[in-house]
Parts: sequence; C-alpha cells; structure tokens
Amino acid sequence: MSGQNRIKSLDGIRGTFIIMVLIAHAFQTTPEFAANHKIFVYYISGFGHLGVRIFFVMSGYLITRLLLKEQEKNGKVNIRDFYIRRMFRIFPTFFLYIFAILLLKWTILPDIFTDYSLILFAAFYLWNYKHLFIHDVGAEADKGNWFMGHFWSLSMEEQFYLLWPVTFVKFKRLTLIKIILVIVAIMPFLRIVTFLFLPNSRPHVSEMLHTGGDAIMIGCLAALLEQAPQFREKYFKYVENQKLIVVVMFFLFVISPVLTWYLQAAYNLTVGITLNNISIMFLLFWAMYIPSKASDFLNKKFISHLGIASYSLYVWQQLFLTDKNDLWVNKFPQNILVAITVGMASHLLAEKPILKLKNRFKRI
Repeated sequence: MSGQNRIKSLDGIRGTFIIMVLIAHAFQTTPEFAANHKIFVYYISGFGHLGVRIFFVMSGYLITRLLLKEQEKNGKVNIRDFYIRRMFRIFPTFFLYIFAILLLKWTILPDIFTDYSLILFAAFYLWNYKHLFIHDVGAEADKGNWFMGHFWSLSMEEQFYLLWPVTFVKFKRLTLIKIILVIVAIMPFLRIVTFLFLPNSRPHVSEMLHTGGDAIMIGCLAALLEQAPQFREKYFKYVENQKLIVVVMFFLFVISPVLTWYLQAAYNLTVGITLNNISIMFLLFWAMYIPSKASDFLNKKFISHLGIASYSLYVWQQLFLTDKNDLWVNKFPQNILVAITVGMASHLLAEKPILKLKNRFKRI
C-alpha cells in the first residue's frame, strides 16, 4: 500500500516489530555480563518472537483487506496479478540476500554454510519444514542455520500467500469466517499432537504453517469481521475502553511471558499462542482507530520509515546480529548500525525501485 492508501499506524507497528527483532538478535553480541542473566535473556528472546507474531497477524489482516477491496471494486480478485505483485514485493530482496550468502561463501567466509541443500530449502520457501529432512546436532550444526534461519517466517508467509487467495475467491465471506474459526480452534490440538509424537519438530512447532499459521488467520478473520455493518457499533466500545487496553497489554507483555516461563508448552501450545494472537489483533485495532499517545508515536516519521523498510531490515539483519562470525561488522554496538545501514540501502536501491513495477498489476 502506498501514499494516501496507507493505514494509519501500521507502518509504525512494522517499525516497532523490526526494533523488537533487532534488539532480540543483537542481544547475543552484547557484553558477556548482560548475557548471564537468564530471565533477562529469556524475556529479550521472547520479545523478538512476539515481534514476528505481530507481523504475522498484521500480514493476514492487510492481505485480506486488500483482497476485499479488490473484490469490492472490480467484482473479483485477479489471482495471477496477486501472485505477480507478491513476487515483486518479496523476491528481489530475498534472493539478493541469498546471492550475498553464496558470494561470501565463495570468497571470505567459506564456512558461512557447508550444506548446499540449505540454499534449496531457503529458495523454495520450505525452511520451516527443513527439520523433517535435515537433522542438525548440537554445536556441530551448520552455521547456515543461523544465517538463513529467519527464513522460517518468510516461508510461512509465502505458503500462506499460495493458499489463502485461492481459498478467498472460492468461498463467500461467512464461509471464510467459519473456515478460519475451525482452523484457529484445531491448531492448538495440532500443536500438542506434533509436540508429543514428533520430537524433532518440538523446537519448530510455532514455525510450521499447519501448527503456527493461526497467527496469520487471526488477522484474516479480523479483516473479514471488520466488514460487517454492525462491527463498529457492537465492538468498538471494547477497543475504546482504556482499562481493557491496559489489561490486554499487561497480559501480552507480562502475564503471558511469565506463564510461558513457568508452564512452558503446557500453556503456550494449548491456549497461550492463541490468546497472544487475539490480544495482538485487539491492540492493532486500538492503534489503528483510537487516537492516543501510542498512535501519535506510531505515526512519527522515523518509526514509520523504519516500518516501510522493515522487510529489507529483517532480511539483512541476520547477517550482522550474530556472534557466529568474528568480524568487525558483527561486534556490538556497530553491528546494529551496520545492519540498519545495509537494510535501508537494500530498501532504497533494490526493493523500492522494483516495487514501482508492482503498480502495473495493481487492481485497487
């Protein structure tokens, strides 16, 4: 979305998401005294995971909203053009990063990865299911699992993009809502079954589409419900309730992490992830539609600009925010500045010019 069609606060939310991820990933390169506090490390790590989950919910919401607008304006959704627009949006930065990883391996960092099959899993957006085919063992695991490890989230996104538009055009809105509710209801069960019977998948339960995709589906559901004529009259009184907003924030950022710390999978895989997803969508509605100091912050230029460039920043930060390479660009704190500089350069020089081509296939 561009120009006047941009939704208030959402670029700022993207900016907040990428800051959360940068902090979480940079933390492992901070001085050793900071890394020795286990609870702090746990909370910072969870901060990054929460940032990605926010992005998932928002992505489902935005894509569904765009599909609804195109359907309303043109009477139908052009699936071919949708996929072409997604390719222009995602592929250039994604494959530029993969090329950079290959170039580094062939020149100054031959051990940046050792197994070329990792490139294939990344390039075909199957990283979140890679563990079913490749088993990494302890400290001997391929370093490429870090440098391409963030592709699990991009893989889930791409898998969603392949399935959701086709589903959207096949069913009416009420049926879509029912389908989403069923998926959201059964996904905790799928997480539990996976955890109990597929031990190798336990660290990846929230990364696979069939066990973690409900975050995206909650966003889709929100966009569909928002179209109902009585939606604002019936439900916006809750979004406008400041006390309820405080409760939801306290739950999402304090209570839920504490419950996850003490109960772990017993809470997180059963109701924790689902409650977090719903809480995120609730707060997104609040940020988008209710004026507040938070929305004022989210609409400031610097945080919005970070949000607009968040995709490039997310892709490139993995190369610098790590202690797996002993280079100057991987040392704290300059690694954060380098990551932001390279990410912004990628956005301005690669992503942004190619995005202009996407408008040729824009139907709304």
